[in-house]
Amino acid sequence: MVITGAGSTRAKEKGRTMNDERLTALPRKRRRVRNILAVAAAVVVIGALAGLATIALLDNATLRSQVTMANARAANAVSAAQAAAQKDYQTRNAALNRQAAGLNRQRLVIAAELGELQANTIRADGLYVVGHDIKSGTWHTVGDGHLSGNLCRFTMTGSANRSNNPPGPVYFDGPWTVNLSGVYAFYIYGPCTWIREPS
Repeated sequence: MVITGAGSTRAKEKGRTMNDERLTALPRKRRRVRNILAVAAAVVVIGALAGLATIALLDNATLRSQVTMANARAANAVSAAQAAAQKDYQTRNAALNRQAAGLNRQRLVIAAELGELQANTIRADGLYVVGHDIKSGTWHTVGDGHLSGNLCRFTMTGSANRSNNPPGPVYFDGPWTVNLSGVYAFYIYGPCTWIREPS
């Protein structure tokens, strides 16, 4: 199609029609528009990526600082718990040491009393030399109380010469007290337990 008019003569002179001019100009503009749009899209994408990267870095830095703060709080809590446990351990250990020392003192007292009681108690039949096997002083028995049906008996000798041939024994069942001061030996027989009375 040919268009007539002032512009058409110029177009015909150059050997082209008006449509021809437009056809050639349009692809250049389209390329330019495409290039501009592509550059603008690239700028937008790059800006968006840069924004996302900035947000990610900020979030990463924030998270890193939060993690650092949480680790510091946890370390402080662990240190505080360990210090409290150490103090509690030391307090309990000191209390247990005091209690052990008290129990040890009681054990020593009981051992001394038991040793004293054993040293001041006789029950086996036989001859006890005063000052060697037993201490002198006052000895007492509560007797057997007729439990065994046997009587208790004892003999005291005044010297070593008489220890092989003691005088006749004293038979009894019930409480009895003897004083072994100045006595050489003390013979006992039967089920009675003799206990030295404290001086």
